[in-house]
Order: sequence, then C-alpha cells, then structure tokens
Amino acid sequence: MNLRLGARALALLFLSSVACGGPPTPSPIEGEPICPDFEIGAARAPMRGSLRFPIALTVREGKEPITRTTLTGRRSKDDPANRILLGDEDAEYEIEWAQCENERAPRARKQVRGTKDASEYECGNAAVYKTDKLVTRKGDAASRTVHFAAPPKPACWESELPPAGALPSPDAGAEPAAADAGAAEPAAADAGAGAADAGAGAADAGAASAGATGAAAARVDAGASRDGGAGGAAKPPPRAAGGDAGPLPQDN
Repeated sequence: MNLRLGARALALLFLSSVACGGPPTPSPIEGEPICPDFEIGAARAPMRGSLRFPIALTVREGKEPITRTTLTGRRSKDDPANRILLGDEDAEYEIEWAQCENERAPRARKQVRGTKDASEYECGNAAVYKTDKLVTRKGDAASRTVHFAAPPKPACWESELPPAGALPSPDAGAEPAAADAGAAEPAAADAGAGAADAGAGAADAGAASAGATGAAAARVDAGASRDGGAGGAAKPPPRAAGGDAGPLPQDN
C-alpha cells in the first residue's frame, strides 16, 4: 500500500513539472569573484580562498522564494561556476542580492574527516544591496544565466605574511657594519701614516734650517780666514797720531 502511494506521488510530481514547463535545471552564475587560496600563521597553513563576507542569493517568483544559496567566491578561474536550479519555462524571477554581516572563518585547504560543512556558517543579518529581474524562456538555457552583482565589500581572505623569499636574514643587518669597521681600519692607518709623514716633513724642515745656519757660519769663518789667517797678508795696524810717533832720529 505504501508503495502504491509513493508511486502516485512521483507521478503527480512528474505531471506537475511537465505542466510547469519541465523539471528545474542547473543555471550558472557568471562573474562571481575569484578568491585564491592563501596561507596564515607562522607555519603558513594553507587555507581555501573565499570572500570575507559571503553573498546571500535569493530567487523569488512573485513574493515567494523558490531557491536560496550562499556564495563565497571561486578559488580559481578554472573552478566551475556555481549554479542554482530554475525551471525550463517562460517565467519572470526576482534576483535578490544581500551581503552577510558576519565574516566567514577561513577553512583549511585539506578538509579533515568529521569537520562541519560550510553550510554551518551563520550569515547573520544580510543587507540587500541590489535587486535584479530575470526573464527566462522555455528551451533557452542562456536566458537562465544569472549575472553576479558586485557587493559593497568585495574583499577576499588574504595572507598577511610576506613571501618566504622576501624575509630578511637575521645577520643581514650586521654585514654592512662589519664592512664599515673594516673600512675604518685602513682609514685609521692612513691617518697615522699621514701624521708620520707630517712629522718627517717637520724634521726635514728642521734639518734644512740647521744646515742653512751651518752654511752661514761657514761663510763667516771663511771670511775671517781670508782677512787674518795664515793664508793672507796681515793688514798693517793704523798709524798713530803725530805726538805719539816717538822721537825723530838725530843727526850726529
């Protein structure tokens, strides 16, 4: 009896879907932001890329919501686009875009068994920032494509650590100081050599001055030798005055 009831229910569902234009089909969402994977912590733990504030997408037919989903962004351009289910029929829908007030916590790149699914995320109060209309036509898959509306906060989770190759070496700052110290030693040596050269110059100047003095003394001695020495005639002493000449010789 239960099997018959189940079969009748499936038959009614099939007939209703045919009457409404066919069963719901996956419809892509184009233009969703790309949030690449990132790393956090000193250990650089690999995390899955996602929006910091996810987007709550609601599709309404009239006033009744027919589907809802939460968008967290694609991890790369190669990832398939997210999809929602829309009926293959002539219809008009209202697309409501809202951004969650709560941040979505980062998730590890490798999911561990037993961890909770992303559906456990609590969006909080989602503020509607845009409303679009979508008109679909039966048999036209392109008419069921939903175009993403950029949110007020488009930021993705990113690593705050610099790349591994950009980290400075602990001893990098000490090398210039060592080089400067090494350069200072030759400079000090050059200064000492300069002082020694200056002293030697002063000594040479003193010796030259002494030599000049000795030469002058030699010239004075040479003049004295020419005037009264053994090699020249002695100058006659000056003649005395008349009263001092002594008695004149007398004639005998």
